[in-house]
Amino acid sequence: MEIILTVAIVLLLFGLALPAFLKTRPQRQKALCLANLDDIASACRHYAIDRGGFPASLDELVPAYLPEVPRCPADGDYALVTPEGLPPSCPIHAPPAPDLPFFPTAAEPQP
Repeated sequence: MEIILTVAIVLLLFGLALPAFLKTRPQRQKALCLANLDDIASACRHYAIDRGGFPASLDELVPAYLPEVPRCPADGDYALVTPEGLPPSCPIHAPPAPDLPFFPTAAEPQP
């Protein structure tokens, strides 16, 4: 009887914890994806400073600026649209925002 009660308590605790765990997975994926996008943006800025232009693909950033081509944890493909002056994007977590400047222009003060 004690074993049945113990198993019931463990199952109850598992049942309470599982929804919370499943809810945090998309949040973790989004946070990691946005961190990857920040890394890509930083690598693009360094590439542009060093070479006077933006990379045409993510492969040009490896290995000098990124150790490997980042992958979205939710299987999205990162889009590199920096030649047009837009930040890199992910179709799942961060669609492109055309009205947000990626690189400051001469009219904008630099921090």
